[in-house]
Amino acid sequence: MGYEENARLNHRNGSNCSASLFKAFADKMGMSAEEAARIAPAPRSEGGKCGGFLAGKKLLEMIKPEAAEEFEKRFLEQNGDDKCASLIMKRRLQGKNCNDLVGETANIIESIL
Repeated sequence: MGYEENARLNHRNGSNCSASLFKAFADKMGMSAEEAARIAPAPRSEGGKCGGFLAGKKLLEMIKPEAAEEFEKRFLEQNGDDKCASLIMKRRLQGKNCNDLVGETANIIESIL
């Protein structure tokens, strides 16, 4: 199973956006999915920012620190915002949801790694 599919499955199975991504990339951090989920940043914990955004940035800071800025740039180019509430509203208008964002964020992370 690829990272996108794994992240989406984690999210569909009840993990929040951030934990879904951390669990999907646990192997890259050398830990179990459960360990990874425990250290995932809480969604909206930094000024209402999206859990997917926070997770992607922190994951890359841990795995490949020099790539965290590239992730932030690509996420913002693709989504236009990093705030959870704004992204949810925009996604609804596009017929998309948070699970789509989790999958798309996994693809950004994977492409940078």
